[in-house]
Amino acid sequence: MTTFDGEKIYYTNQKFTTDEEFNHESTITDAGKRILKFLKEFHFQDKFVYRDQLKENVANNEFILRVEINDIENSDKELYSFIMDRPQDIQETFEDKIKELYCQEKMINKSDCPDFQLQLISQQNPDLLRNLTAQQIGKLVTIKCIISASKSIKVKAKKLLIRCRECQDEQNINLGYGPKPVNLPRVCLGKSQQKGAQTDAQCPTDPYVIIPEECQFIDQQTLRIQELSEAIPTGEVPRNFMVYCDRYLVNKLIPGQRVIITGVYQVPPKGSATIKSNAIDAELLLPYIHVFGVQTNKVNIKQGLSEALRQEFKSLSRNRDVYKIITNSIAPAIYGHEDIKLAIACLLFGGTSKNLPDSMKLRGDINVLLIGDPSTAKSQLLKFVERAADISVYTSGKGSSAAGLTATITYQHNTSQFTLEAGALVLASGGVCCIDEFDKMRSEDRVAMHEAMEQQTISIAKAGITTRLNAKCSILAAANPIFGRYQENKSIQEQIELQTTILSRFDNIFIIRDVRSIENDQRLANHIISLHTGQFADQEGMQIEQDSSNTLDLMKLKQYVKYAKSTVKPLLTEQAAQMIQNLYVDDRQKSQQTHHSKSGGKSHIPITVRQLEAIIRISESLAKMQLLEHVKEEHVKEAHRLFQTSTMTAVSLGTKEFGLDLSNDLKQLVAKIEESILRRISIGSKIPATRLIQELSDRFNNQRAVEFAIHNLIQTEQLQQVEMKRMLIRKK
Repeated sequence: MTTFDGEKIYYTNQKFTTDEEFNHESTITDAGKRILKFLKEFHFQDKFVYRDQLKENVANNEFILRVEINDIENSDKELYSFIMDRPQDIQETFEDKIKELYCQEKMINKSDCPDFQLQLISQQNPDLLRNLTAQQIGKLVTIKCIISASKSIKVKAKKLLIRCRECQDEQNINLGYGPKPVNLPRVCLGKSQQKGAQTDAQCPTDPYVIIPEECQFIDQQTLRIQELSEAIPTGEVPRNFMVYCDRYLVNKLIPGQRVIITGVYQVPPKGSATIKSNAIDAELLLPYIHVFGVQTNKVNIKQGLSEALRQEFKSLSRNRDVYKIITNSIAPAIYGHEDIKLAIACLLFGGTSKNLPDSMKLRGDINVLLIGDPSTAKSQLLKFVERAADISVYTSGKGSSAAGLTATITYQHNTSQFTLEAGALVLASGGVCCIDEFDKMRSEDRVAMHEAMEQQTISIAKAGITTRLNAKCSILAAANPIFGRYQENKSIQEQIELQTTILSRFDNIFIIRDVRSIENDQRLANHIISLHTGQFADQEGMQIEQDSSNTLDLMKLKQYVKYAKSTVKPLLTEQAAQMIQNLYVDDRQKSQQTHHSKSGGKSHIPITVRQLEAIIRISESLAKMQLLEHVKEEHVKEAHRLFQTSTMTAVSLGTKEFGLDLSNDLKQLVAKIEESILRRISIGSKIPATRLIQELSDRFNNQRAVEFAIHNLIQTEQLQQVEMKRMLIRKK
């Protein structure tokens, strides 16, 4: 090439490197040397941690290396700062150095060595989702969360090979990890840039096509995480984020699992599918987290307690009044209900779960049902358990569906994929699910809970997705009788709108009645007044000072429950097992004799093998309160007493026969009403129960006798209650 004066011009077609780019490459190179040195030399107790871990993982056919951030911090402060500030830049370099280390250990060529994945984990205190800010974009974060939904696995291209259709020019595009858009060159980078190329010889626009068989792909999965329920402030909506896992991290997490995630807090680049499509502002992006490492949220409570606190708990377990102290600590603002509070304490501590040799599992979680009159503090007890349990979910039966309680599969129109979302029972796995207004749920929704209450799993088979989720939680439910209040002139069968199949799955069933008596009303009023005036009253109604030695505050109660559950797993002794067996047989005989002698039918609340297991679980929880490894006979006696007070009392109420208390005149009137009912309703036809009662009450002027007559016909199976007991149908 010459100038206008004919002089030659010499030039080189080069890319000038700026100081910033040079410093970046220099920093990456220096960081790579530091990483290789760290992996080679880091040791603990004369053991090379990561070199040995690498050999063990490869032997197990796992090409990964789990590196703790704390080890890097203790070994190289500068490398630690660089990784925390620019983790995305260091990932490929770190994995390349892992590969180099393995090649040096095995003395093989790098081309023959497999690719490795880096998994960073952190032992530092995890942050909350709602505390993530824009200043942390691009930095390494560690958060504690729960998996709320998962999508199917997709295949993502890591490296693309593109080829020009005209001149066969090939180019490589490195996409890296995370959601990134693919922008193919609009013009050919080969023939069109050749010196002296003619216009008619140039390649057309958009000449490149992707060659799939020459590309490198990795597995990628999208999950949705949600902040923990105990970390959500009152009145706030739980925060959700999308996270991306790739390679060996896919298919490792399921909805309902509590995890600690270490990853990069990022925003997607323009052109990515994760950008909010309906945003008014084009720069409004939805952040996501690219996962580097995952830890299950299993913290050893012993390590977080001081020696003084552990000694205090051991001293408390040896106290004769340990049951009373724990019972007094359960909702201390609520008057009375000592047995119910003890049952709730057993629910919090739980029994011992067991894995049998044939892979069958026996649950150790305890389920409690409270049925009673309004204004008997049922909802307040549920609210307290929500605060006292380490993991808890509170829901109302009226606003809950089967999908909301168990799990559901939703279709995402923007991605054309199905998403598996966890329900309340799955999210409460490992804790307690409190369900208020249990009787307001639809019967088909309650049926969906059967598997979760006994097998403690949720099976899903929808939209081509067949899976099973864990629902290892205790259930504390509260319900009202059908008529709002418990009525003395009606049997328990007529007042509980719950199926026998679900009642048998509750370990304790309490019938709470608002008994009207002057003495009891005076004590209750005195207790309520003392709460409003800032003073405290004992069970006798006398004003006292609050004694901290006789109760535990909420935080200490939670710590003691966690300490007991992680320390001991009580098992039955031979004497205790024999006692439980004898008590169960006696309860079955008494229940059978009571039904045959009185009603001649079956109780709405059955005594089955599940009740035998209930006594075992309650006995184990009582032993756990005392930090004992074995269940003694005294625990069995107290568990059986609690079972008698709750479930067996409800059974005896269910066998009450009203005709035994009637006078002869009233018995004759009841017989006439029965004949009138059988003439009024033909076989196979049905009539509204309220209309029949109103008609017969107007005719015979005695509503109580009419109710007795209908009850007798139901017991003799001549009438049957259908449609939530609103209709009566004649069977014979």
